[in-house]
Amino acid sequence: MINGLYFIIGIDGGASNTRGILINSEGKTLSVGYEKGTNLNIFGELAAERIFRLIMKLCKSAKISFESLDAIGLGLAGASDEIGREEIFKKMDMLNLSKKILITNDAEAAYTINCPGDIGFLITVGTGVICLSRDAKGRIIRTAGKGHYNGDIGSGFWLGKQMLENLILNESSILGDKDLEEIMRIVLSHHKSKNFKSTIENINQHEDAVSIIADLAKPLIELAEKKNDIALSIVHEGTHSIANYIKNLTEEIEYNSRNIVLAGNGSVIENNFFRQCINEDLKFDFPDIKWTFSTISAAYGAAIMVAKIYEIDIQMTDILKGAPLASTSN
Repeated sequence: MINGLYFIIGIDGGASNTRGILINSEGKTLSVGYEKGTNLNIFGELAAERIFRLIMKLCKSAKISFESLDAIGLGLAGASDEIGREEIFKKMDMLNLSKKILITNDAEAAYTINCPGDIGFLITVGTGVICLSRDAKGRIIRTAGKGHYNGDIGSGFWLGKQMLENLILNESSILGDKDLEEIMRIVLSHHKSKNFKSTIENINQHEDAVSIIADLAKPLIELAEKKNDIALSIVHEGTHSIANYIKNLTEEIEYNSRNIVLAGNGSVIENNFFRQCINEDLKFDFPDIKWTFSTISAAYGAAIMVAKIYEIDIQMTDILKGAPLASTSN
């Protein structure tokens, strides 16, 4: 605390990107920073190093010493990974900050921002996918969120992986197939390469392979919108699964209305065409669907959550006055 003000860091860490903010107890944003992915299941020790580096950057930019930090909220994908959590606490012990940290799931941090008052449905589709809400007793209910290699269909990683697998399985018959040729051109162009096999090898050997594969989701969706049949088939399978995650979530919390408001979070769900496909799958159960998107990063959600733990009163209205806008789409 300095001059009666508390200083709090909030970090939102996914598999591809990590955002951090440093705010004071008046809700003023003092610095904003970015890092590569910090999913604990995927990166482990590397995630801890990236978080450590981001905290240092935030403090330096705000001209605040790390000793002056009062609380650090980490909303991280793969937050339940014990080895990854231990690595973070080891790093934070070096700065005597480990007792000031709260580690929670990135989806819960996003829910805090996107669903004020703990009411609503959060649909996160970025590199990964998870749908989250609370039941009448306030318990958090989730669907999906099993992990990139454990059956989560519809995520950015899944979409990119399907794109590559279609090329691998049909490599001998790509020439002459307009849709496959189009997909191949997109992949090679995206990776600035002329050789598909070397591209696949480079991706698989890269420490950020998950995020690199997920980056293919955007061009894939664009191809689907242009009526590339293979891309459209992949997108329809993915959005059908996400629609089912949403329906399963509403059933679990016993939601009975035919109208629904969905809070979108993540780069993939921001795409209008992708959401339209989900809406088509949901329209029988929910004829009236509205989507909302927060104007600020889920990193603020992580900051708010840890502030509550330490009984630091931060008002969302104060944060909104001075927070940089997140990139969102309606």
